[in-house]
Amino acid sequence: MKNTLNEEKLQAAFTDDDKKVIEETAAEGLQWLEGNREAEAEVIEGKQKELEAKFNPIMMRVYQATGGAGMPGGMGGMPGGMPGGFPGGGMPGGGMPGGGATDAGVDDLD
Repeated sequence: MKNTLNEEKLQAAFTDDDKKVIEETAAEGLQWLEGNREAEAEVIEGKQKELEAKFNPIMMRVYQATGGAGMPGGMGGMPGGMPGGFPGGGMPGGGMPGGGATDAGVDDLD
């Protein structure tokens, strides 16, 4: 998500408040994930939805403001085209049912 802030075609659409929310929320999500590596899938999915609730309104506004510019494959150019940047709706690091939170994909929150 934080990488979206650096996309040239989108930079002007983010307000300072947007940037602050994205950076703080991404840091919060990463910290939570690192501290809850053994969490069950349902708990991880709940946290994912909480984070997406903060990201989605920003990305919807940015998407509308840019007319979709610079957003190949979905909103924000995020993997899988998912609004929250979570491919297939799963939490980075294998948060899908049957998968555990690992280091793999944790950088998606950056």
